[in-house]
Amino acid sequence: MFDVTVFAVNGVQLIALVFGLTQFIKEAAGWEGKKVTILSATLGALVMAVYELIAVVPEPYGQIVGIVVASLAFGMSASGYYKFVSGIKE
Repeated sequence: MFDVTVFAVNGVQLIALVFGLTQFIKEAAGWEGKKVTILSATLGALVMAVYELIAVVPEPYGQIVGIVVASLAFGMSASGYYKFVSGIKE
């Protein structure tokens, strides 16, 4: 069975990263509907491609990719989650 929770970089589950980035960009751009669907599909494909390419990237670049993923997760995703949770409370 396909389990999206096993895909992680530096402990960051990639599905959570895609969710957070999608929410962040959606709120920042004011997008709704089909644009958000296309955005999430594109981000999912891009993040998965980067994940798969980590195995063929020589060091220290693989470590740099891990640092970038972790930075995105703690930066933009935090903003996306904040917006998502604050929208639920309203």
